[in-house]
Amino acid sequence: MAEREDIPVKLSTVETIDGAMLDHIRDMNIHIVGNKGFEAMPVIWASGERAYQNRKDKEQRDHDGTIILPILTIERTAMQKSLTKKGSIYGNVPPEVLGNSISFAKRIVQDKTSNFEGAITKRRFGQINYPKPPSKTIYEYAYIPMPVYLYLTYKITVRTQYIQQMNQALLPFINKGGGINYFTISKDGHRYEAFLQESFTPQSNLSSMGADERTIETSFDINVLGYILGSGDNQEGPKVSFRESFVDIAFTREEAIFGDIPQNISEADLEAAKGHLTDRTTNPGVGKYPSGWNPALPEEDPYK
Repeated sequence: MAEREDIPVKLSTVETIDGAMLDHIRDMNIHIVGNKGFEAMPVIWASGERAYQNRKDKEQRDHDGTIILPILTIERTAMQKSLTKKGSIYGNVPPEVLGNSISFAKRIVQDKTSNFEGAITKRRFGQINYPKPPSKTIYEYAYIPMPVYLYLTYKITVRTQYIQQMNQALLPFINKGGGINYFTISKDGHRYEAFLQESFTPQSNLSSMGADERTIETSFDINVLGYILGSGDNQEGPKVSFRESFVDIAFTREEAIFGDIPQNISEADLEAAKGHLTDRTTNPGVGKYPSGWNPALPEEDPYK
């Protein structure tokens, strides 16, 4: 069986992590009681271009371009390549196979292992399929590139006109993760760890008693431990590489050049070398005499 071809892996970039956070909050499907009844709260990416938002989500702004409340916005506020906040692969693993560092799976290559065992049993026992434990097993290893971890912070801001709406919008986030502040987000087959921060920061203009529009706002952070695979258009995409293990490492020797004495000295060789001190110490005619040669017949003695 020929070696398997490399399998491309989908990129994991900063935009992938951003998309995972946006999709996760939208999939929470948060509803509140508004002017039209029990309706879904709009979720937008705050760092998007104003012109793009005006074209795409016209119903979220009035004729003056002002955001219509209630609404939830997401903004990435920090990103760091931390040396202390990492995932399961904490240390650095140098590349081993075509830029890939980590072996995550292996399997037995059945046909090649069978060929090796058949050759061994044929030489030792005279038959190919002789029952014995395998002595030379060939494995196929799968390698993946080492992920580069990033620690990102997302600011979630909920803006409403009424306290009841704010309470309804925050409850799904408070219940997120149950008794802990941990949950996961995913996109394109990649999964990232998210951590809801403890502090919820409320702001409002209710105490001013002015003529401004009532605005109630609460902000909180979600930290995401993500990872990067590949460099986008600046690098060939990540792949899963397959390589087979070695069973034998052989070094060839030129006996005619180096004058090595092989180890397969037959009884006929030793018998013929008797009385020939020089030949016996350097090269006692190894392999020249068949096992059935009779040293008593002088006409067959090559030394004479």
